[in-house]
Amino acid sequence: MRPITGIAPVVLFLAAFPLSPARAAEPGPMTLAQIPTRGAPGLPASAAPTSPEGESARPGNNTTGDQTLQEAPTPTSPLPRVGLFQEFGRRLLDRGIDFHGIAFDHFLANPSAGVATGHTANLGAFRPAVDLDLGKLINLPGGNIHASMTFFGLRSDIPQIITQAGGILTGFQTTPATQTNLLSLLTYEQRFLNGRLSVEAGRTNIYNYFFLPNSLDPFTHYSTTVQVNGDFPSNPYPTWGGRATYRITPTWYVQGGAFEDNYRTATNYGSRVFATNQASGAQLLAEVGQRSEFNNDPYPSNLELGVEYNTRHGRTNLKGTGAPANALLQAANYPGGAVLFMQGQKVIWRGAPGDVGPPANIAVYGSLDVSAGKPQPIDMDAMIGVNFTGLIPGRPFDALGVQTKYQRLSQVEANGETRRQRLLIRGGRNGPEQPRDGFSFELVGNVQLTPAIALRPIVEYFVNPDNYYPPAPPGRPRDGFEAGLFAVVSLGRLLGTSIKPF
Repeated sequence: MRPITGIAPVVLFLAAFPLSPARAAEPGPMTLAQIPTRGAPGLPASAAPTSPEGESARPGNNTTGDQTLQEAPTPTSPLPRVGLFQEFGRRLLDRGIDFHGIAFDHFLANPSAGVATGHTANLGAFRPAVDLDLGKLINLPGGNIHASMTFFGLRSDIPQIITQAGGILTGFQTTPATQTNLLSLLTYEQRFLNGRLSVEAGRTNIYNYFFLPNSLDPFTHYSTTVQVNGDFPSNPYPTWGGRATYRITPTWYVQGGAFEDNYRTATNYGSRVFATNQASGAQLLAEVGQRSEFNNDPYPSNLELGVEYNTRHGRTNLKGTGAPANALLQAANYPGGAVLFMQGQKVIWRGAPGDVGPPANIAVYGSLDVSAGKPQPIDMDAMIGVNFTGLIPGRPFDALGVQTKYQRLSQVEANGETRRQRLLIRGGRNGPEQPRDGFSFELVGNVQLTPAIALRPIVEYFVNPDNYYPPAPPGRPRDGFEAGLFAVVSLGRLLGTSIKPF
């Protein structure tokens, strides 16, 4: 565990990038070509660059989402160009090369929740990314290449912390980081119809395009029903896939995608990175969405309505014990099934706009995800939360989020976890059953230290956590707290090579 070492880069660059009013008011009004397009939730992938052929058809950034890591707000006036190599960065962008990405350090402490309390963990990552506008580079209108690598380091108690915390609610608070490096993104995107239609395919992740986060927490915004029943690898772990997005209006779009179900090879590297021989099916998604910003809506909102269907058959990565044939350690044979999902956010109050960033605002958000098709590990989950952004004068990107999450295990999963706990803890004798209903209550903040650096303190309390991950739990999962500190550096803003926050 080396949290001081991991967060040290934050301190080194504080003096270089102060948030001063003079620098903040530097540029003029933002044009459409300057508005950053969307990136990835969770541990984000590359964002799509704009081009002379028009704005990307991908869903845009949401004004009230995550300020530095995920869905950065579209400002009413642009962020200043900052960084070490500003003129060099301008020349790169003029030639269609947008270098960006993040470096982060995540410290997590589990004093009282789950099955093995009192542990701490640390994980650092370096995620450089580049977008190539082929219209500028080789005169190929509408063509773009997106690439990103992930390098993990500063690991302590990773991935063991996941099984120590124990469950889907408590255990999935960080990335497992089972490899040293990953090719997280390598796709080709082609835009048509002046940017209204966008088609992209390659080595990628579902969360680059669907289930865009509204929570400020970079890890717990995932829907547990979608994540587990859908058998999705979280960002930055890639599989083969693609999607097509069509903008019906400036704010409404339809989107569809297909991705291989190949969780076990998502962490491959080297010559195995392109392997598909262990794919067990396909994940198919379709949705209709809406996403507005402060530049086209005084009270912006977003909405996603859709369905996911997994065609897989046979064994999966799932570690529940719902299979009646083996009550102890064997992974359950969950077949393919569907998830119906709905999520959205709405600004309910706003202040006057400032020189930089969005106006101060309060936004409510929520989600509901329900499984369709049995058996599945989770029947449903729901989230409701409120984000308070920019309420401190002169600090438009500081934010506080309050959220509550509900998860309901399926009966077959709860029965399996109960059997396993009784066998391992009580020698097969009767004991309390694993509750099907679990809850979490969370506070998360965003402190924008400079245009390139932010800190995220996170505190979460769990009630009735499940026992999904540990193959041999040392005890029943306990109610309790987890806390974390997330430090993130925007490489593009740090170097002056991009205006993108990630």
